[in-house]
Amino acid sequence: MVKKEQSVEPDIANLCNGWLKEYGRKYKLEHENLNTEIDQALNEYYSKSGGNGGNRPDAKLLLEDKYGDFYPVLIEYKGYKDKLVKLDNDGIVANKTEKNEPNFKNINAFAVNGAVHYANAILHYTTYTQIIAIGVTGYRDAFDDLHHEIGVYYVSSDKGNLGYGQKVGEYQDLSFLKEDHFDEFIEKIKSLSLSPAEIEKLKEKRENEINISLIKLNNDIYRNETGLGENDRVYLVAATIIATLGTDGVKPLEKDDLKSSTEDGYTDGDVIIRKIKSFLSKKRLPQQKQDLIIRTLSNTLLGENRNKPTDGESQIKRVFCKIVDDL
Repeated sequence: MVKKEQSVEPDIANLCNGWLKEYGRKYKLEHENLNTEIDQALNEYYSKSGGNGGNRPDAKLLLEDKYGDFYPVLIEYKGYKDKLVKLDNDGIVANKTEKNEPNFKNINAFAVNGAVHYANAILHYTTYTQIIAIGVTGYRDAFDDLHHEIGVYYVSSDKGNLGYGQKVGEYQDLSFLKEDHFDEFIEKIKSLSLSPAEIEKLKEKRENEINISLIKLNNDIYRNETGLGENDRVYLVAATIIATLGTDGVKPLEKDDLKSSTEDGYTDGDVIIRKIKSFLSKKRLPQQKQDLIIRTLSNTLLGENRNKPTDGESQIKRVFCKIVDDL
């Protein structure tokens, strides 16, 4: 009988956590809290296995650069050779299937893929837009010596990589996270660039994912929500997107901001409309266009039955939350 290879993940964890301790960096392990915003995001996002929430990076940090900007650092450990990262044919971290659905097999099995998955939870549910995703794996050779591999990826929503991540470089340890090296590392990731062809390819992938999500959303709302015609479904998606965009001086609307109140002027529809008004005003759209958008969306958002709570939740909030989660 062939002896099954034994994972060296505990050894990899001890090695890397030892480095972080040596560097004087405060890190949190998988069951420890980092901060409320990040912890809630990891708990809210679908898990590596496709279930609801419960994402727990093996180690996580929140590091500050010389400009006062904070960067979440998410680290995933594995304990087998060749389990560092799985890329697709285009050299992109393969966290999506050919049908543009989450590839849970890769997310679960490969260190970098798992770390990038966690990073997308932060992009999805927090105000952080620049995240460092690190995967580490290793193995023992015939002489019982421990070997390790490190993958360092920059995951961002504002640099063209659209959450897919970019490889930063080759590293033998985590010393780039040391306080006296971190600013240099940040300058390096800020200098990363993609070619126009690479950016276009990522945009195509993201657009395909959005189209699939929109079709699924439309079908789900059609099946599960009564009283919403085709135009209503379109307007609810549009209203949710506008309300959750945010801009300078206008905070994105969060799911928890909707209280399913029946008080006049404070229904979920009222809250969404106010947020959209603030957004459109800040964007300085012509007043006539603002009025047209608000009038069009109000017919759907302000309906009494749609704002009437059932089991403590209005239909408007229920659909809003589904759109946020799925899209």
